[in-house]
Amino acid sequence: MLTFLTGRQGVVWRCIRRWNLEWQVGNAVLDALLSAGSPRLEDLTDTLVRQLVADYHKVDGLHSRRRGLIKLSRVLAGKGIIPAPLHNNESKAGPRSDMLSTVPPEWAEWALRWRKFSTHEPGTIRSMFSVILIAGRWAAEKHPDVISPDQWTRDMAAEYVADTMQATVGQWAGHNRNRSRFGQPIAPGGRAARIDSIRGFFCDLIEWEWIKPRFDPRRVMSMPLSLRAQMGPNPRIIDDGSWAKLMAAGLTLNAEDLNPYGSGRARKAGWKATYYPVEMVRAMVGVWLFGGCRVDEIRRLELDCITWDQGTDDTTGDPFTICLLHIPQNKTSQPFNKPVDPIVGQLIDAWKLIRPPQPDLVDRKNGQKRQHLFCHRGQLVGKDYLNHNILPALCRKSGVPQTDSRGALTSHRARATIATQLLNAREPLSLNDLQQWLGHKHPASTRYYAAILQRTLTAAYKKADYFARNVRTIQVLVDRDSILTGAAAGGEQPWKYYDLGEGYCSYDFFAKCPHRLACARCPFYVPKDSARGQLLAVKDGIDQMLEQLDLTDDEREALEGDREAVTALAERLADTPTPAGPTPRELGTADSFVPLTELMKSIGTGEDHHRPHS
Repeated sequence: MLTFLTGRQGVVWRCIRRWNLEWQVGNAVLDALLSAGSPRLEDLTDTLVRQLVADYHKVDGLHSRRRGLIKLSRVLAGKGIIPAPLHNNESKAGPRSDMLSTVPPEWAEWALRWRKFSTHEPGTIRSMFSVILIAGRWAAEKHPDVISPDQWTRDMAAEYVADTMQATVGQWAGHNRNRSRFGQPIAPGGRAARIDSIRGFFCDLIEWEWIKPRFDPRRVMSMPLSLRAQMGPNPRIIDDGSWAKLMAAGLTLNAEDLNPYGSGRARKAGWKATYYPVEMVRAMVGVWLFGGCRVDEIRRLELDCITWDQGTDDTTGDPFTICLLHIPQNKTSQPFNKPVDPIVGQLIDAWKLIRPPQPDLVDRKNGQKRQHLFCHRGQLVGKDYLNHNILPALCRKSGVPQTDSRGALTSHRARATIATQLLNAREPLSLNDLQQWLGHKHPASTRYYAAILQRTLTAAYKKADYFARNVRTIQVLVDRDSILTGAAAGGEQPWKYYDLGEGYCSYDFFAKCPHRLACARCPFYVPKDSARGQLLAVKDGIDQMLEQLDLTDDEREALEGDREAVTALAERLADTPTPAGPTPRELGTADSFVPLTELMKSIGTGEDHHRPHS
């Protein structure tokens, strides 16, 4: 069949290539039916289609036919004729040969065997596999006589961890096309990935009983504390100004803002200027701006992912619209619903009105066939379309650079930005609420996406009034005459008087007295309306000063509470001796109080809070 196709005259073939964009699917159908020797699509087999695609891949000039066959395979898979559609990159599946060529064959065999049986996510397997090969290259350089995992010892594993802590970019990496950072120290996250991956590799080999354990990988290959300390939460949020511009650009996105698709001839012939309908792109942008979803969650949204409901405001009683977005199963949680802005549902409904019928596609998480929202031409939207096409278009439209101090603007940074704004809002979400909204399994994961902004933390600390809550000031009168005459030293006459509002306390250690809130009839108490109290008010040689008092929990509760709290405190102290000796019960003052009005003054509220105090 390939000979029949390539044996046509070159002039005819070049004419066909002019319109291959329009005719490639039709030509692919003809090729497949001629190869099968039947006019029925039901007679096509998976083996036949794959063989044609492989043959076209070997011949220059037949790439258009190959793309047409791949599009045909989506239709055949949707009708159940073949088990699964073909993909453009199927020839690139699996590890590259240049990666394996730099690894000892025996180590590569162990790594490939692990890759085949591992149950991790495909992306996790790929990243771990490359790191496992790095360990094989390291072993070949450091210990050329030990090229098999079952030969590794405890000392060798500890040495690998130590060398990883000092490794540089590109060291033992084998074939690497990106050499921009070669020789620079590996970031903490990169070092942690190397250690975690090789630890998981050895744990799996021991758990599967492929090798006999010679050491405990969980202990020997654990992450060093010094490395763990460098990997605290650091959400890569987008600053508020740039985010506001991106949001405005996303809500006004048009087809002219996107990169044109196809040749000029095709667009003149009536083909759409964008690969995806602009209504679909707007719906994706709406979910990205307001949903706080991962890229994989956005791609795998179900067709009926929006649920509408009505709620009532608790304060005003006014009704409002509730839009719930159904998030599919992801790497940390089962499917769940989250509230989003109603504009998300409106954009999705607008896309569904013009969305052409699409086949059921298998969800890679649960293996079930279902309708996907962002499905066009029989396949899901590209996983890089948001980062490589939509985000650059939004940056161009809004005038925001595609990089900032935290790195490149990526789709995942929107998740951290939205989470941080929700945590720092005027009526913020609690950490537990935010955890459920993001779909995290553990609260610790939420800390890596949301950060308390400095302005929010400062305002909250000021509002808490921590220092003034625990410390109060009280006015003190100092009798200099008592000090100069020596009467104070002999204990004949007090020299310090604490102003309690309606009287004075002449006890020198009033700051430590447990009865500070109930001083009536105490021998050290001097009423202001008494002769002694009136004399202090007019006596010469009296200095006024402020003194700080550290409040106990009971006193703080009483000052911030009510009369009942003061009464409860007095009852607990009824049998505690006063500085004069008798207890309040013996003095008959259990129910008599003099409120300490001066204690209610905070350090920061008076004009004299900068004055020196004793």
